[in-house]
Formats: sequence, C-alpha cells, structure tokens
Amino acid sequence: MPPRTQPRYKITWWMRLQSKIRYLHTPLDLRGSVVRLRHDHRHPYFALFKLFIVQLQMPSRNWSYDYPLPEALAPKDIADNETLFDRHHPNIFNLRYIPIWTIRDTPLRAIYRLYEIFMTREFVLLRLECEYMWRHSGRKWSLRSIPDPCDPDPVRYAMLASIVEELVRAFNWRLQHGLRRDGNHVRRSIENPWPKYDPEVTPPWTASVPPIQEEDLRELPLEMVQNGQLILEEEGCESFILRNFDAPTRYLYTT
Repeated sequence: MPPRTQPRYKITWWMRLQSKIRYLHTPLDLRGSVVRLRHDHRHPYFALFKLFIVQLQMPSRNWSYDYPLPEALAPKDIADNETLFDRHHPNIFNLRYIPIWTIRDTPLRAIYRLYEIFMTREFVLLRLECEYMWRHSGRKWSLRSIPDPCDPDPVRYAMLASIVEELVRAFNWRLQHGLRRDGNHVRRSIENPWPKYDPEVTPPWTASVPPIQEEDLRELPLEMVQNGQLILEEEGCESFILRNFDAPTRYLYTT
C-alpha cells in the first residue's frame, strides 16, 4: 500500500495579513500600552482612549496637547504622606512606560512629582522619576526649557528651584561620564577619559527664587524643622542649603 501523503499546508494572503497586523509596531505602542493598562483597569481600551482625550485644552493660539499641571499639594499635606502621593498620581509606575501619556507629560509636571517625593521622604522613588526624565531627550525635556512655575507657596517654590538646579548638576555628571540622554552612550578610554558633551543649563528663573523663611515652616511637622530649617534628611546639598532646607540627592546620581 503506497504511503499516505498529507495535503500541502497553504498560507493564504489573509493569513499573511493577519500575521503582519499581529506584529505591527507603532511609536505609540498601542498593544503594549493595553497590556500595561490591563493590570490596573477593568477596561484597558477605554482607559487608553481617555489618555488621548482627557484634559484637552480649548482651541486657541497657544493651544497645547500637553497635560496641564495637576493641583499642587501643600507641603503640610504631602509631608510624610506617601498614600496621598499614590492617590494623586494613580498608576504612575505603569504610565511612565505608556507612550501617549509620556508624550503629553511635561518636565515641569515631573519636577512637581520630585518635590512631592522629597516631602514624603520615600527617597528611593526619586531614582525612578529622575531616570524617567533622563530618558526623554529633545528640546521639550531640556532642563533649560522648564518654565517658571511662579508658585505662590514659598516652601514649594524654593524646593522646585533647588531641585531643578540639582538636576542640572546630576545630568551633567552623567554626561561627563559618557552617558547620553538619547541612549547613544560614549565609551570612556585612556585616550578619551572625559568625552565632550553639550551641558545642561539651569533656567534663569531659579536665580531669583528666595530661600525658605522660618515662618513658612510653622505648619510642617516638628520633626522636619530644626533650627528654623526644613530638614528632610541631613546630607549637606549646597543647592538645598542655600534655600534653607536639606534632603538627600544620591538617588539623582545613578548610572
């Protein structure tokens, strides 16, 4: 009896098209975004749609697709209050990896998040936010382009200015060691131990921000105030001490 032959498997044009659609990748990474949103949302597709349209500004000459600044948290409210930070920025750990959210995010919003993390004293979270800012290259995310927030709260305003100044030092330290914000790092060698780089520049508005006054600290927890200064943790950071407060900066200097 002759061996039985199986019919040849035929790959149709429709199967080829389905395969291309399945592995299609776009800069917005919609499929990956849905996978991440599925961890925190019952309806991930609707959650993704809301990221596109939520908080859209009215059409005007200065129209922007960026998210506006959220309501700023007072120092007395966010002090040692990580729960409030999590409630104010739900799902922030996944959102940092969703392209449409990062496109609409701004460096000033990130600076406010850094301020809130400093006040919660959960300092290990600083590294995640700093790395997130570092990975965003381009003119929009240049530290020099961060606008003056003109914050009415003197404690918050002083901390925002000092955080920007310290980020400039931290980013230039990384650049000096060959790291680059666009990922095209330069390998150091004996012949080229300190690669050339275009340094980050401090925005001019920080120079005019006054230090924190003792009377500005009256509503903060007593354990945070020492000798009329706001002490989140003693480290001796020059940018912070000049504005009458101190906090650790080691998590900004990571590689």
